[in-house]
Amino acid sequence: MMKKIAIFLAAGLAALSTVNFNNGANAKATTPINNAANVSQIQDTMVLGKLYFVNLKEGEQPVMTALSLFGNRCGSENFNHKPHATEGIRSVFELDEWIEFHPKSNAKSGITVMVFIHKEDQGFYLKNSLNDKTPGYIQELALNKDPDEDETSDWGSFYLHPDETTPGYYDFVFIYKNKVFATMLTHFFKQEEIYEKSDAELEKLMSQRR
Repeated sequence: MMKKIAIFLAAGLAALSTVNFNNGANAKATTPINNAANVSQIQDTMVLGKLYFVNLKEGEQPVMTALSLFGNRCGSENFNHKPHATEGIRSVFELDEWIEFHPKSNAKSGITVMVFIHKEDQGFYLKNSLNDKTPGYIQELALNKDPDEDETSDWGSFYLHPDETTPGYYDFVFIYKNKVFATMLTHFFKQEEIYEKSDAELEKLMSQRR
């Protein structure tokens, strides 16, 4: 009986051991989930503005070690220009607000962020091929450092069109070399809903757990 249980558990873990990412092309990759505990962590305690790193071997550093996001509508300069971090990253926006990405990374290109309607099962991003046909897909952005710009320049920007998306929770899914390496929960509000809120009020919105 114990032998059968062990075989069943091994088969279950094997089913979760690969992930493919296809960026609108034919390229595919299979990647082992090296830290299954990370899947449970991001599934159980989703916090706004926190990078949940996955697919890392013990002691391995992610390609993007920290992130700062700038917005162009809400909050003061201090709120909009937070330093690079793995937690407390700006994560509340309005749907028509431009978002600039400022990653901290040794890789100057090759990182992609895909935007999905929030999924309670964050393991979905590790178990499935991700492309523009994936359920919940909104859009994606390639992050690239312009060699002609200074260190303060952004690596790319986008906004969620209010006529094509609705207010609510969204996942930013970060991919490098066809492998998901982090997810981050964000909250988008309708136009002008949080425009006049103070930094303290915006920070309070960011402190809410999903």
